[in-house]
Amino acid sequence: MKNKNLLGGILATIASLMGIIGHMVLFMQWYLVKMPQTAEPGCEILLNYILPFMADLGIFAGVLFAVSAYGFFTKKKWAFFLSVVALVLALLGAWFINVPFMAAGLPPVYFILFWPYVLLYFLFLRMVGNVSWSKTLLALLTGIAYIFCWMNGVASTSRMVTIGAPIFFLVERLHWVAMIGWALVTVGIIMKPKEWHWVVGLIAAVTELVVGIPLAIVTAEGLGRFSLFSLGPIACLALLIILVWPGLWQRWTGAKEEAQA
Repeated sequence: MKNKNLLGGILATIASLMGIIGHMVLFMQWYLVKMPQTAEPGCEILLNYILPFMADLGIFAGVLFAVSAYGFFTKKKWAFFLSVVALVLALLGAWFINVPFMAAGLPPVYFILFWPYVLLYFLFLRMVGNVSWSKTLLALLTGIAYIFCWMNGVASTSRMVTIGAPIFFLVERLHWVAMIGWALVTVGIIMKPKEWHWVVGLIAAVTELVVGIPLAIVTAEGLGRFSLFSLGPIACLALLIILVWPGLWQRWTGAKEEAQA
């Protein structure tokens, strides 16, 4: 246990420095960068208004990592939970903004932070928290769905401003509902999965399918190609199958007794 606290403290310290320094440096270099003429509609809105929020998430995640590092070094029970919450925020903050960067023809510089955070995710869960592989991978999948639902919500908001089609006004808010649901489920799977996490996951999956499938169809027809709005429904469909497959959730999360009660 002593070694795990030491490792957790070291990893949390590294993650904290990445989040605070990394987001500050990248933000100051790339905020309000000049848009190429080939940039897709809405990219400027996302980079001008969403990038600061992503920086907030990344820096705040760094603060949470710093506090969790103190918790690890002083052998506090809450340290691992705080690092898990920080990971959920850090992965979103380092992932999403790469999408509008690439759509604008700019380099996806935030992958510099994202991929090390993915490595830290596995190190924290497997080496510090002793989380099983099944729970680690299932939480990774629910975390992906959480990010994709966020993407659909943000992209719908930008389309409301740039295009104004009714479909975006119809579905925009429910993507956030699904996103919050998957965030709760992700943390729950890692820490101590309960039956209510399964229920919340079911609600989140069905919600995103209801609003995401029509959105994906409409945007794919408009673009004449595969729409990135499809990623959310695809991830949620896969998770819905996992959730309703008899006994699969219980086996993968170890929540057998409560699910049967």
